Amino acid sequence: MWGADTQLVVDALQIAALAFAVGAGGLFVALKLRRRKTPASASPRATTRTDLEERVQVLERIATDRTHHLAEEIEQLRDTGTTRGKA
Repeated sequence: MWGADTQLVVDALQIAALAFAVGAGGLFVALKLRRRKTPASASPRATTRTDLEERVQVLERIATDRTHHLAEEIEQLRDTGTTRGKA
């Protein structure tokens, strides 16, 4: 069972395992860098920020608007908010 080539086989297995570990680590780093380089427009955070900016603009318009239709506009916004939440 333990011949002259046993140590060579063990060394070859260790080298193969080390090469696999280094390759897997390199792949992990490459994927992580690729994910980090995605454009901001593709990220969900950018969509959320745009949505929040739109909401702030609507709130600013409501706060500065002195018309008598203010209550109607608020109700319309509530209606669109409930349909947006269901979609």
